[in-house]
Parts: sequence; C-alpha cells; structure tokens
Amino acid sequence: TTFKPINMDEMTSEERRKAIRLLINKKKKTDGTIKGRACADGRKQREDAEKGDAASPTVSLESVLLTALIDAYENRDVATVDIPNAFVQTDMEGEKVVMKLRGKLAELLVQVAPEIYSKYIIMENGKVALYVELLKALYGCLKSALLFYRKLLRDLQSQGFELNPYDPCVVNKMVNGTRHTVVWHVDDLKSSHVDSAVNDKFVEWIKKTYASDGVGKVKTSRGKVHAYLGMELDYTEPGTVRINMEDYVNRMLESFPYEVTGTSASPAPDYLFTTRDEANKLDPEMHAAFHTMVAKGLFACKRARPDIQLSIAFLSTRVREPDEDDWKKLIKLLKYLNGTRKLALKLSADNMSVLKWYVDASFAVHPDCRGHTGGVLTLGGGAAYSTSTKQKLNAKSSTESELIGVDDVLPQILWTNYFMEKQGIELTNTILYQDNKSTILLANNGK
Repeated sequence: TTFKPINMDEMTSEERRKAIRLLINKKKKTDGTIKGRACADGRKQREDAEKGDAASPTVSLESVLLTALIDAYENRDVATVDIPNAFVQTDMEGEKVVMKLRGKLAELLVQVAPEIYSKYIIMENGKVALYVELLKALYGCLKSALLFYRKLLRDLQSQGFELNPYDPCVVNKMVNGTRHTVVWHVDDLKSSHVDSAVNDKFVEWIKKTYASDGVGKVKTSRGKVHAYLGMELDYTEPGTVRINMEDYVNRMLESFPYEVTGTSASPAPDYLFTTRDEANKLDPEMHAAFHTMVAKGLFACKRARPDIQLSIAFLSTRVREPDEDDWKKLIKLLKYLNGTRKLALKLSADNMSVLKWYVDASFAVHPDCRGHTGGVLTLGGGAAYSTSTKQKLNAKSSTESELIGVDDVLPQILWTNYFMEKQGIELTNTILYQDNKSTILLANNGK
C-alpha cells in the first residue's frame, strides 16, 4: 500500500497547507515505449528540508569508467540490473507526508475502491478532494531517492558487501578469493565478477528482494554488451571496454531545431577562445537552442566523447550571453559530431598498477586572460579520466599557468589512488607527465 486516506477533521491546518499534490505524466523511453508515472510534486517540502536530507548519493562517472576498465582487464562477467518501482518499495521514514488528490484522480480512487476511500471524500473550492498519508517513498518526494539509497545499501551490506569509502555507491566483497563489485546510480546497478555464477546468484537475490506482483519485473542484461547510464558498455574485445554513445549523439543532433549538414574534421576552430565585443547577441530562440545543445554536449563529453571536451568547456562559459561567433563554433562542433557519430571511447590497461597522468595548460587564452587546464589519465589505452577546464586564477606566466594546471588535477589524482586501492588494485607507481621544465622544478621543490 503506497498511501492511506486521512479524515480531514483529524488534520491540522499546517498539514493541509503543506499537503503536496500528485501528478500523472507520461514519458517516452529510449526504446520507444510509453511509460506512465505517478509523481509527487515535492516542491513544498523544500521549505523545511535540510540540504543533507534532500540529496541522494549517486555513483561518480570516474568510478563507473574505472570499474568498467577493471572488469575488462580482469575479464569479469558483467550484469546490469534495473530495479522496478524502486521508491514505492521503500518505506517513508521520518516526518508525516500528506498528499492531496483533486478532481478526477480522487474520483478514480473512489471508483476503484469505494469501500476504502468514499467516506474520506470532501468538497474543496468546488472540487472533489481526498487527503492521504504517504506510506511509501513516492517518486517526486524530496527524500525518496535518499530513503531508497539507504535501503539498498543496508540490503547490500546484509549480503556481506563493504562500501568503498571513496564512493558511496560502490561496494565490494570477496567471493571464492576474487572480488565482486557492484556500482549503482539510484536503481540502476552494475555487478561484476570473474565467475558468471556469482552474478547469476546476485541477480536472483535482487529479483527475490525487489520484484513482486504489482511492482514489476527486474530488468537484467547479461553478456558482453550493456546499456548503462546513457552509455553502451561493450566488452566484446578481450581486455577492452568500448564505451559508445552513438544513439545519444543521434538524438542530440535530431533534437537541434536547425538543420546541420556536412561534417568537420575538428570539433573546434582555431579561433575558439577569440571573442568580439561587437558581435551580435543571439535572439531568445537561438539562445535557448545554444544552451540546450551545450548542456547535452556536456553530458556526452564527460562519458564517451572526451574529444569534444575542450569545445564544450569554452562554450559553457558563453551560455549566458552567446553571440553569433559562439553560434558558429557550436555549428562546427555539431558538424564534427555529425561525421563522428560512431566514434567510441576505447579503454584498456597494460598494467593496472601504474597510473599515468598527463597534465598541460594554455596561458591566458580566455578573454579575461585566464588559462586553460587539460588532464588525462591512462593505464595504457584510452582516457580513463579526462578534464578540460578554464582556470580559476590569473597567472603571470606560462610556468605559473602550468603549475595551476597541476594543482587543478592533483585532487583527482589523489582520489583515484585511494579509490583504486580500495578496489583491490596494488598501485606501484603514479606518474605525472608535465612538459614545462620550470613547472617540474617548482613542483618537485614543493614551491
């Protein structure tokens, strides 16, 4: 039971004022199917919610890519799992949450179960209304994702999994002398172990725990290719994981309201960082399209398309007031994507114990004279992590800009070391490659 009816006479005026609404919407999924969803309008809950109670941890992209690389290197069997209606399988804990159903929704409930709801129906402002107390963490409530996260973590820990302290959505346990890893983003899980029977057992446990009549079936994917978090993880080639987002790029280009024809050999022109004060600003319609495409590009470049990261990093600084020059730069990027739709990120490792970082910086290339940092982690093949960001400090020389670049990437270097060690990887060396001799001397001297 998701909720129970409440007698309005037993409610306080404050409970009536804070009662949230129920919304019904439909969503078209990537496979073309239409999905109906009941969603709570949790905006009123923001008035009293603490920030820590309104956010749920989600797995970091770095963890997803690194664990996928470990899966490929160790030739693990991989299973992905989608838990159905995860939130409504979670008890609503803490304060009482009241929801108000009005009009047709209230009438439908009475038609379906008159013996339960008919005596609680009231007239409010000329419309039929029904107040209910939520017993389950309905989608849309501010704390629902956090409550489900806590439930899933408790369930995993009850099976012997231990949390990686450097990512709250990665757990491990030793099975038959080898590591079983599970990562998850809300209700989407990726499980890996060298023995496929271990994944078989894990999937059966998930089905037994989270699938029942009226809730839905657990969706699972087995084999060498998996759709996961907007990416396709392809383990077909031994020792390699190929991360593809062709479908996403296709949808991205199709959603652009202006026709993109032709291709480009590069995602960025030579004048990427050049701006003109006299350039005309975009009209509201083009501005909105520009902002949307940059946001979609940001999603892709942090996953399977690091080749567009530099362009997206600069265009992200222009979304407030883009001009005609920025529009031309965006069109060049889209033409590049148009010609490289099938391009994928291919990751492999020569030696899991040696992490190689390459960090570089460009001095004073932005209009405000700030530099730009680029950083890449590789274990042999492909960028397991990459970053391209505008620097937050103004430097006085290329040496200083390079030093800022090292400092920009250093937190990620340290986190990666700690994370990999907790994943059972014995690191023997972390190498930072830098091409500026003065910066190397300053870094080694700790200045």
